[in-house]
Amino acid sequence: MPNSTSRANLEEKFDAGQDVSDYFDFSRAVVWGGKRKGAGRKPLGKVRKQVLLSAAIIAKVDAIAKKRKQSFSAVLEDACGSFT
Repeated sequence: MPNSTSRANLEEKFDAGQDVSDYFDFSRAVVWGGKRKGAGRKPLGKVRKQVLLSAAIIAKVDAIAKKRKQSFSAVLEDACGSFT
């Protein structure tokens, strides 16, 4: 295709001072980023809550989590789930 437009020959035309605006669609603004449907992490259905624990309790929960190969939160959920 001898008349096809590539990035290289478009840059040459622009550098030569030719009008290249016909190659672009200015009918709508280009918006980068922003919230898109389905973007980001999927919700886990959990709520963040800050609690104050003693260093001894944190060490115990960390040890249990490491032994079970679970997260800190998973160990606490399992422990609290046993009360219901």
